[in-house]
Amino acid sequence: MKGNGLYPLKFRSIFKKTPWGGNTLGLLFGKDMPPGGGIGEAWEVSDRSDDNSIITNGAFKDMPLHRLMDGPMANDLLGRGHKRADTAGNRFPLLVKFIDAKERLSLQVHPDDAYVMANEAPGESGKLEAWYVIHTEPGAWIIRGLRPGTTRESLEESVGNGTLEDSLNFLSVMPGDVIFIPPGILHAIGPGIVLLEIQQNSDITYRFYDWGRARQLHVERALDVIEFSPLKEHSLDKIPPTMISPPPRKRELLLECEKFTLESLELNAECDVDGVGTFNVFTVIEGAGKILYGQSEELEAVAGETILIPAALSLRGYRLRPQGRWKVIKAAPPLQPVSGITQ
Repeated sequence: MKGNGLYPLKFRSIFKKTPWGGNTLGLLFGKDMPPGGGIGEAWEVSDRSDDNSIITNGAFKDMPLHRLMDGPMANDLLGRGHKRADTAGNRFPLLVKFIDAKERLSLQVHPDDAYVMANEAPGESGKLEAWYVIHTEPGAWIIRGLRPGTTRESLEESVGNGTLEDSLNFLSVMPGDVIFIPPGILHAIGPGIVLLEIQQNSDITYRFYDWGRARQLHVERALDVIEFSPLKEHSLDKIPPTMISPPPRKRELLLECEKFTLESLELNAECDVDGVGTFNVFTVIEGAGKILYGQSEELEAVAGETILIPAALSLRGYRLRPQGRWKVIKAAPPLQPVSGITQ
């Protein structure tokens, strides 16, 4: 740990038991799962009042993430173009989680920032999210949006007459697919899917339909925010990747939106990540490798782990050293120049 004291941060997973969860996260990543199964989510980076990620390495071990966000290092953690006061509730701006859908999730929708400001508690934000599909069982599907021509009235009628699924846009998915879910897009994850979700730091969800489960619904608010005629930029079911660099340092831009960017790194050789002055969040999907930083420091990262690279460290640059094939999804703030990766 050098300079201002910040270094790559690891966190303890926050496990969430759900009616639709399973045990695949333990099988895929060797996570130390709570007994009893039914774990639908593992929150990997979270700065929520009731669910704050606990650092598991280095000088800040056992410290909640929010203590860094609420202290003098916050701006060094966030980086260029970000200040602590710019984030809702002075919280870290992203929430990163794994989702294990053994059964289908509820049909739901998220509001945007403006709707939340007008209708929800102060200090909250809207919820824009993206999914990177990691694992699927045969026949896996998601629901993203409505079929063309569906109106508010016809959607309400379809619930009452048992034809709801005729109004929904079902989409087959496979590992590597990237799905963008902006506010207003009605959506659900089908059974047999494990994915990585990157989202605004918000926990506001309006549940429209829950397939017969006896859980609270938020039908009127959902109808208020559903996009019945999606904007053109919201209409693409899957986001195709854009190649930035070829193997053995394969790098693809997966998504660029107003709240974050996503990249995929598939490395079979060492590379340097040039300084960009913003935080990076790495989630390891396959394999293992090391992050080399400072004078001679390093941190190993294996499949299922998420690492937060503070902006102050990113600005100085760091090196990635795979141990065999290493696949990582990187989330970072939006609208930044594409960071360089070199030998």
